[in-house]
Amino acid sequence: MYCDQCGQSLPPGAAACPRCGAPAEPLPAVPAQRAPAAGEWVRALVSPAVRLGHGPGARAWLAAILLRNLRGTAAGIIGAWFNVPFTIMMAASGAVIGALVGLFHGSFLGPQIVARVDRLLQWVLPLPFSAGELLPSASIQIGGIVGAIAGGLNGAWTLGLLAFAEPWKRMYASDALWPVSFAVGQVVVAVFVGALYLLWSVATEPLRLRVSGARRLSRREAEWLMPMVHEVAARLGLRSLPHVLIDDRREANAYAGIRHIVVNQGLLDQLDHDRGQVSAVIAHELAHWRDGDAIAIAWAKGVTLPLYLLYEIATRLTRMVHNRPLHYLIRFVFWSVIVTVRYIVIPIQASAWRCAEYRADAAAVRAGYRTGLHQALSYLHHSFDGERSGWDAAILAMHPPTELRLEAIEEPGRSYPLRDDGPARIAMPARPSLSTVERDR
Repeated sequence: MYCDQCGQSLPPGAAACPRCGAPAEPLPAVPAQRAPAAGEWVRALVSPAVRLGHGPGARAWLAAILLRNLRGTAAGIIGAWFNVPFTIMMAASGAVIGALVGLFHGSFLGPQIVARVDRLLQWVLPLPFSAGELLPSASIQIGGIVGAIAGGLNGAWTLGLLAFAEPWKRMYASDALWPVSFAVGQVVVAVFVGALYLLWSVATEPLRLRVSGARRLSRREAEWLMPMVHEVAARLGLRSLPHVLIDDRREANAYAGIRHIVVNQGLLDQLDHDRGQVSAVIAHELAHWRDGDAIAIAWAKGVTLPLYLLYEIATRLTRMVHNRPLHYLIRFVFWSVIVTVRYIVIPIQASAWRCAEYRADAAAVRAGYRTGLHQALSYLHHSFDGERSGWDAAILAMHPPTELRLEAIEEPGRSYPLRDDGPARIAMPARPSLSTVERDR
């Protein structure tokens, strides 16, 4: 046992701390974390009174799948199953062709350029119309920069619309119900694939976490950390708990999975093992786990699985390949997939994940951890929080700016300093991503 005030180790049966004199309170027993036996699985399925305690309830599952991120789910299904990357690729091709033809169309080279572009397209990209038809009528006699801009815009619109609408027109010409049947079929397939991916994520989460470096708590870690977990769970009104794991990385981070929460050793070191602040972070993560935010992330990836796999392949190849020509070739092949994911799908989904951070912060505050969470966020913000400029850091970020999170949890009517100089902490050369739901690694 340890003193709640100063952290001094207490001898068994001590009534008060020998260092500060604070009364010692008995700690709840720490149950051993183990995998459930086969009989427990059967009893849990038969008797509703038996709870495994390793995952959020059915209400959290339904909310995460059906209600939490409808816009992100719709964006993922449309982007992955309705030829959006192909439409973007054709729109870009139309913009290039239209701009090239429009640049010269108003000059004496216009007819020759159109004829040569048409011959080239017969071998590369055969179109059902002439390249000159990509130009709006207003730019026929303009040419130059204005003609290139007008031709590029009109070419992108014309060829993009053709790529997206032509399959639907052909299906409708054959049977008026075919477009509806095709759309419903694509959505059903996306939902089925998303469900399979979600089940795979649940089944493989222990192995993936172990491979990533997470491990079970040691006896000393459990004696110090698990009483706080039980207290936080009681304040949040939880009747079951996930497995709690430790990751020995120096990065100040904690995240929630579907059936686990992981606390980095670096986070405990950065917060100097302060019970109030660590308890607040645990409350934040248990709120993520209770609300099924990791389920929502896995579901969003599952319904977007074809696009997600291609994007993962593209990003991993671009990181691994250092040969410049080959690097550019990979980007050229996958660029429409990268554009669809980075500029359409992820921005829509990331807004839901930022809302989840505010919601988990609010849950920790309602559980009574306002001060500890404010101190933890304030310290980590001033120590490590980096700039939020550029598309990746500002638009694709899964976390809102820390300063706005601090503002959201501050008590009304109370004055908070811009910088809260608390006790000195241990500085580690790491950059945190505090309270991140598990990214389905």
